[in-house]
Amino acid sequence: MKKKELIVVCLILLLGGHVTAQSTGWLDKLNKKQFREILQEAEPLSPADSADFQKMYILGQAYEGLLKYREAYQVYTHCFRMDSLNVDLMNTLGRTAVNLGKAKDAQFYFRQVLENDSSNFYANHQLARLYFQSGDYEQAADQYHLLEEQDPENPAILKSLGDCYIKMEETMIGASYYYSAYDRNKENAGLASLLINTQLRMGGYFVVEALSLCDTALFYNPDNMQLLSNKGMALYINKKYAEADTIYTYLLEKGDSTYMNLKYGGSARYYAGFAMNAIHPLEIAYAMDTTSVEVPLLLGSALGKTYDRKQAYEMLDVAERNMQPLPLLVTQLQLFRAETYQKDGNYAEASRLYYQVWKENPKRLDLIYKITNMYFEQKQEDYKSEENRQRGLFAFVLFVREYLKSGQDLNTAEGRSNMNFYKSYLKSFYEDMFFRAVKELPALAPDGKKTKVTSDELKELMDQIENLQEK
Repeated sequence: MKKKELIVVCLILLLGGHVTAQSTGWLDKLNKKQFREILQEAEPLSPADSADFQKMYILGQAYEGLLKYREAYQVYTHCFRMDSLNVDLMNTLGRTAVNLGKAKDAQFYFRQVLENDSSNFYANHQLARLYFQSGDYEQAADQYHLLEEQDPENPAILKSLGDCYIKMEETMIGASYYYSAYDRNKENAGLASLLINTQLRMGGYFVVEALSLCDTALFYNPDNMQLLSNKGMALYINKKYAEADTIYTYLLEKGDSTYMNLKYGGSARYYAGFAMNAIHPLEIAYAMDTTSVEVPLLLGSALGKTYDRKQAYEMLDVAERNMQPLPLLVTQLQLFRAETYQKDGNYAEASRLYYQVWKENPKRLDLIYKITNMYFEQKQEDYKSEENRQRGLFAFVLFVREYLKSGQDLNTAEGRSNMNFYKSYLKSFYEDMFFRAVKELPALAPDGKKTKVTSDELKELMDQIENLQEK
């Protein structure tokens, strides 16, 4: 047990004496926020006070007042054992559990409160916050709706409901709650900015609405830099580039040189026809983010229109490179599509994508293995169509050849079992050639290219498997 926890336990066990007078004195100190004085007076006391709910509750509040949440939680828990029906104490325990990061404990205590009083505003609000923080946005919304029923005009509740619906990707509903919250508190610059940004993301008619809202919000907060930045963006999206340039120029002169102001300030100047003046902010924006596409594209064009053709070419090359998708993401996209086609029963398209990725990553034998699984038949004559038969033959021959080439160890139970299966599969095609008196069979690659597999190739692969298993 840690030293601080031991001290708290000892206090709980050793408190005692002159109960009424002491409690009254502590309550007075608590009201005056004299938390340290309360803890100092608690040290010399003896065991009888551990049964005094009021004194122990004040002691917990003193710890909490000094942000000693762990110690406060221990004392409050002791109080709860004395009075498990005290609603105020349940709320206090829930609040302290939140500060300790004990989300499940907090939910337990707040639910206990609501079992006794389903309309308790504090418990409902804290539960809603906990659900939201844990990512359960639907449950959080349900909880906030209970609060909305109690106080339908409360902008804080309406704003929280908007947050929930935005997280659930119900943007229209979320925006409507933001608007309701803002309509009841037009002086709130943060709420106005949140609503404006949401409308700008929604596009279309709402972009025009956002611009109008900027003017209303700035009426109440004329010098608010965030709202001015919102207005600059609204003007830019509405293609009022000269007006946007004026706003961004003002912000930059005031020292608000954030990346967004530099990027869109420079872009606004460019589209307003001031290519030379756009170069400086775009250069700074590019230095802050070299992965952007739009910034080097406009910077290159602006330089090309003015004096530095060499740097213009360099910036345009950067823009072109940045337009290319990341190879890893391209591969992931192809594999996700392949998996979806496979689940949908479109084996031809799924195998084509797996095969394409494998050709770019030849060590990914698992991808060829996925193809063989789609065309697996115990005997070659069991195939439902000649095309599937040809695809299966190609896939199995390719997998065995690449597996043997990779040098993977066959001297394991799993390795021998796998190769025995593939050997028997190849053997069925080899015997089919023998009985049909042919030396080769048509095969079809996943990319649609036609090829042939000879009996000699099959014999060679089977011999290689057998030789490796004998070693």
